[in-house]
Amino acid sequence: MKPSKYVTIFLTALFIGIVLLERVPGVMVPTSEPYESLMFGLFEISLLDDITHGLSGLLGLMALIAGYRYVVYYLMLVGGYYALDATFFILNGIFTKQPLIENLSLNIPHIGITVLVIYALRKSLKKIELH
Repeated sequence: MKPSKYVTIFLTALFIGIVLLERVPGVMVPTSEPYESLMFGLFEISLLDDITHGLSGLLGLMALIAGYRYVVYYLMLVGGYYALDATFFILNGIFTKQPLIENLSLNIPHIGITVLVIYALRKSLKKIELH
């Protein structure tokens, strides 16, 4: 099995797991903002994050069922999205004078997803022909 399939299985389980874990009592700490909570008191999770994680998990499942070409599409889509997300929030943290260590540590999960996707695509694709 190619690394791209392993990474897709991992990411699919991760995203679905995050959405399910949020439903366990005590995992989410409420904040003063509506529709926002802190997962384990650390990571700010909003309703939009729930929807994004849920859709990422469902798309991963559909890609695994549909075949290799769709796994590659999925990784490109998810890797690109989370790379843009991390880049935006790192830059936002810099411009709002957030401490660098705090800024990077809050974005580590999305940076990790991006690095994992790049690794999987590099290892899995020698020549790409997606038509």
